Amino acid sequence: MKPLTITASHVPAGLVLEVAGDLDYTNAQRLRHAAQETAPSPGRCLTVDLGGLGFCDSSGITALIAVRNHALATGNEMALVAVPAATRRLLHMTGLDQVFDIRDDPSPLTDAP
Repeated sequence: MKPLTITASHVPAGLVLEVAGDLDYTNAQRLRHAAQETAPSPGRCLTVDLGGLGFCDSSGITALIAVRNHALATGNEMALVAVPAATRRLLHMTGLDQVFDIRDDPSPLTDAP
């Protein structure tokens, strides 16, 4: 098991949360808290970079949904970038790839509008 790390970076377009390690039932709440504590001001974008994600279970997916819902409720956009193949497949199988804005390249989301 890889420990979960979440790094927040403010960028001109909003906020980037870099998630690395394993996102599972033991730590999914940490992602929810990180998104709530560091939320960008309304009208910005919360980008969740999953490039370092090693594993994600259903609790991790639920946390991503909660982060998206919180972002939208606070007037922000939310996007997932660099989603690993296994997680992308899970999102596709559950239809959540139609709910999330999934991007390969984070630069349009992290640059100034």
